[in-house]
Amino acid sequence: MLSLKLPRLLSINQVPKGYQEQGILFGYRPPRSSAADCLLSVFQMTNETLNIWTHFVPAW
Repeated sequence: MLSLKLPRLLSINQVPKGYQEQGILFGYRPPRSSAADCLLSVFQMTNETLNIWTHFVPAW
């Protein structure tokens, strides 16, 4: 069975001020995430993921 390690997500206090978004408290990817980490983060439950899936699936 294929086992993927999902990337660690950060809270608002763990990212630099320039990366912080008002109203988003958790679910930030580290600033220097690889493309694979970004792709895998689509399968983690965050408000960004919900936004991606609710727009991507109907568009498909």
